[in-house]
Amino acid sequence: MQPQIVGGRYELINEIGAGGMGQVYDGFDRHLRRQIAVKFTHPSLDKDPDWTKRFFREAEFMAQLRHPGLPMIHDAGIEPGSPERPYLVMEFVKGITFDDLLEREGPLPVGVVASLGAQAAAVLAATHRNRIYHRDLKPSNLMLCADGTVKVLDFGLAVSLDADKTRYTSTGHTLGTPAFMAPEQVEGGTVVPQTDLYALGLVLHELLTGDRVMTGSSPYVVWQNQVHKAPPDILYERPEVPVELARLVMAMLAKAPEQRPDDAATVHAVLLRHATGVTVLSEVTDPLSPALLYARAAAAGGSSRSAPTVVAPTRVLRTGPETTPSVPPVPTDFSRGDIQRAMRRARDFADDSRYDPAVHELQTVVDKALPRFGSRDADVVEARLRLADLRFESVDYAGAAELYRALIDDLTAERGPYDDHVMYCQRRLAACHVHTGDVKAALTRLKRLHSQMAVRYGEQDRRVIELAAQIGHIKAG
Repeated sequence: MQPQIVGGRYELINEIGAGGMGQVYDGFDRHLRRQIAVKFTHPSLDKDPDWTKRFFREAEFMAQLRHPGLPMIHDAGIEPGSPERPYLVMEFVKGITFDDLLEREGPLPVGVVASLGAQAAAVLAATHRNRIYHRDLKPSNLMLCADGTVKVLDFGLAVSLDADKTRYTSTGHTLGTPAFMAPEQVEGGTVVPQTDLYALGLVLHELLTGDRVMTGSSPYVVWQNQVHKAPPDILYERPEVPVELARLVMAMLAKAPEQRPDDAATVHAVLLRHATGVTVLSEVTDPLSPALLYARAAAAGGSSRSAPTVVAPTRVLRTGPETTPSVPPVPTDFSRGDIQRAMRRARDFADDSRYDPAVHELQTVVDKALPRFGSRDADVVEARLRLADLRFESVDYAGAAELYRALIDDLTAERGPYDDHVMYCQRRLAACHVHTGDVKAALTRLKRLHSQMAVRYGEQDRRVIELAAQIGHIKAG
């Protein structure tokens, strides 16, 4: 029997996983002579005319992320047939899932759980800064590799916010696994970073106790328990767990998202103080792998117990000893909510044509947010973009140009030159050039961009047509 070949080069060997979102096959890349994994969407989803777009948006988002805890995306395409089947080619990850690890080992040592959890939190910190939320984090989607590193698998339910404020998500199937769904997911509320932190809290609780936190005779009963039932106190189940760590886990399991830790970086900082490594596990058979040696060298500046906490814990976690930060201090009461509130106030000012206080409001919050979350964080990017727009609307074209130029540099490095936000900033920067009298610079920028976009997407693409119209408008004076 001839093996099935996808994309003219990827040989499918056998199915290694299946779920509501699709199927995953062990495969072999005949061109590069390497083992790979091939993911197909579920056949019923292929009938949705919008599903292929959503599937490739996932591939695009995930391919832009580079993190050792995420499987690499190698390729994506559509396999002809009836119906056509979109597929994703990924790094093949060898290891043991947390589900199988628990079945084999039972409750794990506290330091091991903290080490595993810290790695998972680091991955979430990377995806959340791009507003990519997993929504289905559970033991079977977390894998421990032989070198002791953790991979977070299957972002098939990931939610991301694109430049048009359109949410891409799955439809028609169970959105998540009942035993690991946050209350806001169960009730159809807004997915936020804390949604993934709730699921990670459930995973940590289970790794420590060996028991699933939320159970029931049916999915409906489990959903109701997620919304209404308090989780068992971790200190009652494992009295030897350090108080700070226990409080972290219980805070992650708060029913209201705003009562959970601020972000994944906060969770990571606390877990790291209690991490002892995972080499005691028999499943870690390659503790001297080159990748792990590299990671240890990168972290050689200090141990997890002596290093200062860069990100302050939330109000519910202020239980550990205070340390002196080695970076410029950031207000501990500053959060993402402050960014959103500042943006609403700035919008209200701008609606009344009061641009000076609007610009001051956003500039102040951006100055606070940059050292807290970084220049490429999605919330910070949104605030920076709105600040640039406000300066443009207030006829401060030179100031707006400087901000658009900085955004282009940051976002191109993070997302590539064809990202919608990058494209928007490019066009606005050209408009700034026109308003400051440098028409030649504006046309040069837009013509180069139009040429690149036309080659990539075709002359009939909406974005290419809009660029051509802007060039024509500038030429017409």
